[in-house]
Amino acid sequence: MPNLSLPDVKARNDFKGKPLSVVTAQLGNPDGQQTVNRQKIYTWRRGQALQDCLISVVMTPAGDVVESYGTSGDAAICSPYLAPAEPVSAQ
Repeated sequence: MPNLSLPDVKARNDFKGKPLSVVTAQLGNPDGQQTVNRQKIYTWRRGQALQDCLISVVMTPAGDVVESYGTSGDAAICSPYLAPAEPVSAQ
């Protein structure tokens, strides 16, 4: 596997507790939105069809701040979007 330059943990996104405007300033407008149990979930996709990263943001029930934030998909594509507490996994 080639050397991958991964961002420093401190440089990663930490959106928990922040308003949606902070997330959209960093990621742009979401690619999708849904409501589950009265909570809005916003999603962004990065990469291409076979190698992509899904970024999900779950808002608090009041809808004003990020309750949880996570990524799933290709480790190399997701690594710049990981929250600081998430380990970078090698695939």
